[in-house]
This record gives sequence, structure tokens and C-alpha cells, in this order.
Amino acid sequence: MKLPSAVYITALLAASGGSAVAVERRQDKQCSVAGTFATVNCRSGPGRDFAAVHKLVPSQSFGVSCIVDGEAIDGEKAWGYLPTWDCWLAIRWTDLGCKRYLPVCAK
Repeated sequence: MKLPSAVYITALLAASGGSAVAVERRQDKQCSVAGTFATVNCRSGPGRDFAAVHKLVPSQSFGVSCIVDGEAIDGEKAWGYLPTWDCWLAIRWTDLGCKRYLPVCAK
């Protein structure tokens, strides 16, 4: 019988003397392209020097899983990772609430 990951991890923590905490996969945060820009590029890395791999249109919704600091766009260094297209989008081009509560991407 295969146990759910949260049960297995909790059991390992308890066995090692650690405190048991609930572990669950975090859902991607739903964001959208803000403003009236024609299109914005989602890139292979967090900067304009990286290749554009996908284009998004105004008001298009998408999931963002985490953020990193990259090339500053209009003073904003945060870039979000969009797992659907395996690419990075400057947070500058997203709705105002997109950056809130997003974790920093693991290195």
C-alpha cells in the first residue's frame, strides 16, 4: 500500500524526533497580464537577454509557482516562473496582486 506523501513525510519527521507538520503541494498562484500591452514575452530565463519561448496577451490568466530576482524592468527585479510553458515572465507585466505571497524559487 502506498501512503500519501504527507503521511510518509510526517511519519519520517516523527521518527527522527522532528515536529510533525502538514506538507502539501502548493498550488500555482493565478495571475494575469496587466494593462493594455500588445503582448508580453515569457522567456527561457529571468531577463530580456533570454530567448522568448511563449507570448501572452492582455488579460490572459496563467499560473505562477515562484519568483526570483532577475533583470530589472521599470525598477522591478522580480520574475515569475510559469510552469505551464516552462518560462519566466517579468512581474512588471502582471496584475498588482501577483507578486504577493509567492515563494522564492529553489536554486
